[in-house]
Amino acid sequence: MASTKRVCAKCNKGAGTAMCYGCEQAFCTKHFLEHRQDLSQQMEYIGQEHDVLQRDLTHDQSTHSLLTRINQWEQESITKIQIAAKAARITLQQLLNRPKHNLQTSVSKITEELQSSRELDDYTELDIKRWTDQLQEFRKVLDCPVSINIEYEKDSRSAIRLLKINIFGKVTLSEGGLVATCSGGHADRSCVAGTGRYLTGVHYIHFRIEQTSTHYHSFFGIINATEKMTYDIWNSTSFHGWWDLDYNVISGKSNRRLSPETIRMGDEITLMLDCINRRMQLEHHRTNRTVNMSIDLQLCPFPWKIIILLLGKDDCVKILQ
Repeated sequence: MASTKRVCAKCNKGAGTAMCYGCEQAFCTKHFLEHRQDLSQQMEYIGQEHDVLQRDLTHDQSTHSLLTRINQWEQESITKIQIAAKAARITLQQLLNRPKHNLQTSVSKITEELQSSRELDDYTELDIKRWTDQLQEFRKVLDCPVSINIEYEKDSRSAIRLLKINIFGKVTLSEGGLVATCSGGHADRSCVAGTGRYLTGVHYIHFRIEQTSTHYHSFFGIINATEKMTYDIWNSTSFHGWWDLDYNVISGKSNRRLSPETIRMGDEITLMLDCINRRMQLEHHRTNRTVNMSIDLQLCPFPWKIIILLLGKDDCVKILQ
């Protein structure tokens, strides 16, 4: 049986003396060598592509835009935390130093009295007892740690929780801590305490009622500075002050006369703390009325701190400088 001759797939001349089983074509000797050379070049190209892919897999590529946004958020968050931490440290240090500063003034006065009385040999048992009582009282203040509550912003939208000081319940501070706004309701018993500690001298704190509820009063008064802010703070024996001019609280017990409410939105009031005579006064400027309260140091010992309770949603009070 005669065999069928196959011609070269390149030149169509002569007999195809070599067969490629990849492309299933026959080539003459010359073009078979060229065909193998073409395959060799293709293999080289594939090898280069492989090397490039392998390199890209093992090396970092250009930063994705979302990674850039995350990096930016990280840096901005760190900056916010550093600013908040710095402000909190400054505030905390001021709170820790204030009782010592106040004590230093009182102790300096006793130092002068002691030196003068010794030099003049002018003192009696009554003077010694008074100085002893004062020094014991000052020692209690010095040894008693300052009551400072540290909480966190409860903002579910933020991954960063910033520090705030001396707040219980749902109160928002603004304008550098001068404005307190209730964001909760009566059940939260929200309150905010002043940072000052009072044990000597006479002090006046001026407030304006920015917003008040028609159902609930706001409270202005004092507690002992060591008291922690709690849900039932108004039951404390050191809790003294006013819900209104005819509605006072003495040692956690309410006393109310049946009379129309006096304090309204927009009113300004002044709370006076007289540490010398151990008394407190609330002045209502619109009606030019004042109410007074004596403080029993057995029930509310020094140092004092101011406390404000805001029970109605959006109730707002501002300290006037």
